[in-house]
Amino acid sequence: MQGNGVKPIMHSFALVVALCLLLSACQSSTGQGEFYVYTDAQGNLVTIEKPVSEQAAEVAKEDSVETVDTSGADLLSAPLEDYRPSEEIDQELAAKERDRFITYVDESGQLVSRPVDMVAEKEAKKRVEPDYAELPGGDGFLETYRTIRQDCCLHLLDETETLGAGQETLITFGPDSPVLLGDQPFKAKALKLAENVNSLDLKAFIRKKDYVAAQLLWLDEQGRPLLLVDQPFSRKYPETWYRYGYLQGTFPRESGQRHLVVFLPYQQQQPSTDGLQAVLNGELLLSAQ
Repeated sequence: MQGNGVKPIMHSFALVVALCLLLSACQSSTGQGEFYVYTDAQGNLVTIEKPVSEQAAEVAKEDSVETVDTSGADLLSAPLEDYRPSEEIDQELAAKERDRFITYVDESGQLVSRPVDMVAEKEAKKRVEPDYAELPGGDGFLETYRTIRQDCCLHLLDETETLGAGQETLITFGPDSPVLLGDQPFKAKALKLAENVNSLDLKAFIRKKDYVAAQLLWLDEQGRPLLLVDQPFSRKYPETWYRYGYLQGTFPRESGQRHLVVFLPYQQQQPSTDGLQAVLNGELLLSAQ
C-alpha cells in the first residue's frame, strides 16, 4: 500500500520538473518565437508556441506607432497654424478702433449714443480749434504802473496761507476782507508761495455777465511790491450746460517773487472788457504748478 502511494507522487513531481525545464528552455532561447501557457479543462498546465503570423502582426503594429520628438528643433520646424504676423494684428486692432460706440450727455442735457470712429476722432482732435477766445493782450498779461506804498501789504502777511505746487485755493471777497494801505481801501488777500511753485493759473467764473476783475501784486520776501499785473486773464471760455464760463490766465513765477496779493482795484461794480461787468462778489480759483 505504501509503495503504491509513493509512485503517483514521484510521477507528478517528475512531470512538474520536466515542465519547468521546458519553460526555462523556451525563455532562454531567443529568436525562436513566443509561447502561450494555460491550464486546460482537466487542470493540466499546457504550453504551446504562438503562431508566427500573430507575432508578425504585433511587431508591425508596434512599428506603426510614431514617436513624437518634443525637442525644440522639431517644434520650431513644425508649421504653426495659429501664427499671425504683427502687421495683421495691427490692422485688426485698427479696425476695432473704428467699430465703437460712445454714450454721452450733450450740451442740452440729452443722453446721446452714437458710433464713433476712434481713428478719425484722434485725427480730428489734432485739427480742432480751441474752445476759448483770446482776450485783448491775450498773448500774456498786462503790466501797468500804479503808485503803491512800500508798506501796502505788510499787515496782510500775518494771515497768509501757503500754496504749494499741485494745490489750489478758492478766493472770495466780503465785507470783512482786509484791504491794501493806500489812497483807496481795495479788498485784498495775500498768499505765500512754496519754493516748488513755478507758475500760477487764475480763473474768474462768469455768472451771466458778472465776474471778479481781480489784479495781482507780486511781493518779495520782506513783503515789498515788485510787480503789478493789471490784466491777468488771457482766455475766455464759454458757458456750457454743466459749468459756468470763466476767464483764465497763466503766468510764470520769477526769481525773488515770494508772496502774491490778489486784490480788487475798484470799490463798486463797473463795466469791464468784452461786455462783462466787474463785480465785488464772485469766485476766483488760484492753482499752483
